[in-house]
Amino acid sequence: MSQPIPMFVGGENDRTHCPTCGMAVKIVRRVYDGEADHYEALIVGEDVAKVLPPQDPETAAKLRELRKGKKTVAIVGLAPTSCSLAPFDEEGVEIWGLNEAHAFPQWFKRADRWFQIHATESWKRYIAKRDVRGHFDWLKKNEWDIPIYMQYYHELVPKSIGYPLHEVVDEVFHNFRRGDTKVKYFTSTLAYMMGIAILEKFERVEIYGFEMADDEEWVHQKACAEFWIGYAMGKGVEVYTPPNCQILYSQLYGGNEQGAGW
Repeated sequence: MSQPIPMFVGGENDRTHCPTCGMAVKIVRRVYDGEADHYEALIVGEDVAKVLPPQDPETAAKLRELRKGKKTVAIVGLAPTSCSLAPFDEEGVEIWGLNEAHAFPQWFKRADRWFQIHATESWKRYIAKRDVRGHFDWLKKNEWDIPIYMQYYHELVPKSIGYPLHEVVDEVFHNFRRGDTKVKYFTSTLAYMMGIAILEKFERVEIYGFEMADDEEWVHQKACAEFWIGYAMGKGVEVYTPPNCQILYSQLYGGNEQGAGW
């Protein structure tokens, strides 16, 4: 019977990001020679934050030009493939964050609004996702002094705002009924964030840190996210995602016999 090859994870220098997909990873090495054997995804939030790259200057300059004169918001999630690429240092761009992203100030440098749409028992937990501690305390203290969208106003969260669900639904779904029932189609916080951007007539939406490409990011949420992006585009909103984003991405149905130009 073959024996497994002993492996070990190196130190700080072996935490990096995948050159193919951009995912934060650690290098796993073979014990017998110390050489790299394979990558494994980083799980602990602090380890991930240490290796996330900022936006490169050339792309940042192009995006700055595209935003000129447009009411722009950057919606920022926690997928490590692109969350740190958001324009935190750019003036005139609103930054919207969500959930426990505030726990990673190494890259999440500021925000203008926050979204915590989960049920009370979720955001009151002392230890939240990604091993984040003290999320409830952060919501209460709110040192950035920004509005926090929740399902409804909570006295324990002084800057909380009840999400304007009926206004958003009336704006977006007024022409659609399932039988006699008005539809409410929100399967992720991204959908709620897009709803506010549409309601407030933002002209450009940039989406960072969202992939919805695997079970950890709940692939069943992807269709809804793509609906909201499509609706925004239909209203004339410019939408930008980073180059390797998996949202609105697929192989061309029917094949590509015409070649790259088709």
